[in-house]
Amino acid sequence: MTDPTSPKLLLPALDTASNAGNSAETLAQDGYKAVGRYYSQHSWKQLTRAEASELFAADMNIFVVYEDSNDAPSYFSSEIGIQQALRALYQADAVIHQPRQTGIYFAVDYDASSYDYTHYIRPYLRAINDVFASFGYPYHVGVYGNGLVCSCAKDDGLANLTWLSQSTGYYDYQEYKQSGDWNILQGPYVTIAGTQYDQDTLNLNRGSYGGFGSFATPSCSK
Repeated sequence: MTDPTSPKLLLPALDTASNAGNSAETLAQDGYKAVGRYYSQHSWKQLTRAEASELFAADMNIFVVYEDSNDAPSYFSSEIGIQQALRALYQADAVIHQPRQTGIYFAVDYDASSYDYTHYIRPYLRAINDVFASFGYPYHVGVYGNGLVCSCAKDDGLANLTWLSQSTGYYDYQEYKQSGDWNILQGPYVTIAGTQYDQDTLNLNRGSYGGFGSFATPSCSK
């Protein structure tokens, strides 16, 4: 039986709200395998095709998370889920040309309680899944959050992929970390070439973490 946290199947990665393209070669030389970047309504932190090209040229993979604010209960509802799902799909497909059947994580960037999950986050994630389903599930739905959110979303079938927040004091952090059920584990900050990153661990024991290392191949049609 495979150890759920076997070091052979854990890879180092990073995530940042800043453009990582100019530092792609440095990140690769330092041993990192992938960079997490953003889809958002806020242009300052959006992944661009130019940046993605620079990361791919350095043999770096990309994983993406959608986040506007997403840091309080008021930022989660069915209506907001629909809006964010549509923006995420547009940016993935039309802007970045993200390959199909990779992942898009959606951020729950605070210590959400069980009450919050039931009344705000679950309806938000259901709406996202409904939108993705209406387009034939071109991408896998993931969630970034505390252990409680990751566990509940997975159990409810609302997230195929989970990314555990670095906040060790948040609900169910230790329990979910020790379960080995996460696809990505966020770690402490590090500064590289003047840019601040969060360090991450990719858990290949769980299969694909939803990342991609190239643009989608254009399809031919008559």
